[in-house]
Amino acid sequence: MTGGDAPPPRAKRSLGQNFLVDPNIQRKIVAELDPGPEDVVLEVGPGHGELSRHLLGRCRRLVLIEKDRDLARELATRWNGRPGVEVVEGDALRLDLSALIPRGMPLRVVSNVPYNITSPLLFAFLDIGPAAVRVVITVQREVAERIVAPPGTKAYGALSVGVRAVADTSLAFHVGRQAFRPVPAVDSAVVRLEPRPHPAAVDHDELRALTRACFNRRRKQLQKTLRTAPELGFRGDPRAFLSSLSIDPAVRPEALDPETFVALAAKLRAIREMDPAR
Repeated sequence: MTGGDAPPPRAKRSLGQNFLVDPNIQRKIVAELDPGPEDVVLEVGPGHGELSRHLLGRCRRLVLIEKDRDLARELATRWNGRPGVEVVEGDALRLDLSALIPRGMPLRVVSNVPYNITSPLLFAFLDIGPAAVRVVITVQREVAERIVAPPGTKAYGALSVGVRAVADTSLAFHVGRQAFRPVPAVDSAVVRLEPRPHPAAVDHDELRALTRACFNRRRKQLQKTLRTAPELGFRGDPRAFLSSLSIDPAVRPEALDPETFVALAAKLRAIREMDPAR
């Protein structure tokens, strides 16, 4: 898939590279993204252009962010002169992704996410403003199941809450490991996210601190977690506090929906701001 007779750059383990080589899966992912002629598509980690080639001509602007210098140069050689295509060499976790998107154009994001940076990259996509219309990511199957897990299930946890607090989620389809080169040790899945354009105010740092504290103690009642988790810095009567929010003090974290976690995080933040000595 590279220009000329030069062999394609080898996958670099340090960058968590596994290239999606199955053309049928490539087409299915693009169908899930469903780009339109007025859309901007942001692809992070395009590799050799496995998905990019299916996106050419289907959107108004295609922005490819590639951290690997060799791959970025290859993509730039092939497509940087083509109208509507921009290749950016850089780390998506360090770049201002919002600044790369022309204002007023609907955005769709697609990525075969390196397993070692799944969570931070996922939240970077969800932090883009204005919010993307759709985000389609390929991740480790276990992580995909955690993202879409509903309350009350074993897979439901901090990642589920953090994502579903700001986006609607669905598992599109599974992808076997043989669809990649080199072949990874685990299977993957494609997840579709539809960020809410005007989500309720979410204090992401507070929410993440709360959910980590709770799900690190997932078998404990919520009142006990508030009483004993030093990272939450809660003082006072947890039973009375939770009851005032119409939360059962004996509930365990896996029973709480994302909206309840958001409200609880906001209340804990408000209490600390009222009493800085806490």
